[in-house]
Amino acid sequence: MYIEQREIIIRIGIISLQGRLDEEGADQLAKALEQQSERGVNSLLVDLHRVNFINSTGVAVLVGGMKQLRAKGGDLRLIGLQPGPRSIFELMALDKVFTIFETEAEALLGL
Repeated sequence: MYIEQREIIIRIGIISLQGRLDEEGADQLAKALEQQSERGVNSLLVDLHRVNFINSTGVAVLVGGMKQLRAKGGDLRLIGLQPGPRSIFELMALDKVFTIFETEAEALLGL
């Protein structure tokens, strides 16, 4: 899995993922979330435009990250959820828990 990290505004970061968010990808994502937290980021946008598969391990890392950020008064927002991963989120009713946007600009509004 390829992961790109950016900080676009003070305390708001973006993590762009590419590939499969499976056990290996989830481990890499957990490390990226930790790095963002160490930098003082309290809100994250996770770009999933190029993620075609997500399993329960990947979902668990996203949920854990969201809980940590919300506990600090921030948020974890998802961008570009593709049809396969979106169906997993809908099946687990996580589309009601996460805020999901199509574009980075939309996700930034209100942060």
